[in-house]
Amino acid sequence: MKIPISELQKFSPLHLAALGVVLTGSVFGHDFFHASGGPIPITIDRLLLGGLLVLAAWSWLINRENLRSPNSMDVAIFGVVGILFFSTFTHDYKFSNNLPLSRLLFFYLMPLALYLVVRTAKMSRLDLAVVTFALGGFGVYLALTGIAEVKQFHSIVFPGYIVNSSTREFFGRGRGPFLNPVSNGVFQVIGFCCIWFWWPRSSQRVRFLILGASAIVAIGIYATLTRSVWMTLILVSGVGMWLTTSQSQKGTLVIVGTLAAILLFPVVGDKVLSFKRDKDVSASQMSESAQLRPLFFSVAMRMFEDRPMLGCGFGQYAREKYPYLQDAYTGKQLSKTRGYLQHNVFLAYLTELGLAGLMLLMVMLGVMARSAWVLWLDQKKSLAHRQFGLLLGAMLLGYSVNGMFHDTSIMPMLNTLLFFIAGIVNNIQTAPASESEAISESATTVPTHPSQRRGFPATS
Repeated sequence: MKIPISELQKFSPLHLAALGVVLTGSVFGHDFFHASGGPIPITIDRLLLGGLLVLAAWSWLINRENLRSPNSMDVAIFGVVGILFFSTFTHDYKFSNNLPLSRLLFFYLMPLALYLVVRTAKMSRLDLAVVTFALGGFGVYLALTGIAEVKQFHSIVFPGYIVNSSTREFFGRGRGPFLNPVSNGVFQVIGFCCIWFWWPRSSQRVRFLILGASAIVAIGIYATLTRSVWMTLILVSGVGMWLTTSQSQKGTLVIVGTLAAILLFPVVGDKVLSFKRDKDVSASQMSESAQLRPLFFSVAMRMFEDRPMLGCGFGQYAREKYPYLQDAYTGKQLSKTRGYLQHNVFLAYLTELGLAGLMLLMVMLGVMARSAWVLWLDQKKSLAHRQFGLLLGAMLLGYSVNGMFHDTSIMPMLNTLLFFIAGIVNNIQTAPASESEAISESATTVPTHPSQRRGFPATS
């Protein structure tokens, strides 16, 4: 994509710094380096976030940035953070070495600060290009790292704590710098999307690089050995192809997809449902772990019946679950879940924050989904802008699909990535006319094939 000099002059250091917080927090976070700083350990990404907030405050003070009126997405996000704040401080926030307070700060308040900066700073097309290029490249790095983990090429894994960490959970899978295959997989899915976003604006030679990079990321996603991550890639790819192909091609997609499912499932079905993943865990143990999910649901329903509106308190599940682990009436061995947290983000909200918290979460995700859809349909925006609607949609799929099997709200950097992308989408949609980069696609240079104008490769 050719960037004129006028675009370079509009480049915002705030978005570059915000992107740096996301990437640095992912690779060079607490596990890479931390120093004592009183109640809050000092890490590189937290220092960067502090610098970003100072830079943002200075930009606003000298009128380089304009604060914008709150909209539905702002209200929805503040609603979720507000009930979390209320629940934390109306319960024992010092429980388990300040666990509730730490979760509130690192998984919500810091991502919220990042969201506010990204949502209000002036943004150019160059900023968007840098974000997509960086996230796409980051996806390739994560994929190569995950492949090296699975193949036990530990000497080339960077940073070294990925394979040298005392944390053995998920060891042997592509867990990446997050030490968690779900976070690693969702970031790779986002990188996969960003790589494909460059297709409509690339030459034939660059498209070969795009095909190679996306193939590497797809293998990296497989290396997470996590079914919900695989499911996310399939859904994101399917939805993306459906939205970006012409009407005449949609029928072909349905037929090909159905035939592929019918032919492949008998071959790979058993392997997908039961296989060895973690190095220190057998296939039978993995199968037994999957059987615990109905028990998690039973525990959650019993806790919900006693505290339906506000739950047991944010971060209190690990303590409050114990009275509910024996069920003399059904004979279910609920005590098997003793050493686990909830394995479903929606049940986690329901048990700790009650119906109020779950409804606020659903409203936030719904508002984000609507914003993503409206942006994608807005033909007045350039393709580079509209593609971020697809990116937020992919992120919401990753958060929700994996959230059916894991508590994605407390996974490393997932809230940060979600709020970062949501902030960009909200920024694009609410930019004043004087600042807006909403250039119609007819005024930009894009390929002439209909599917390429939609932002995906042509099938012809």
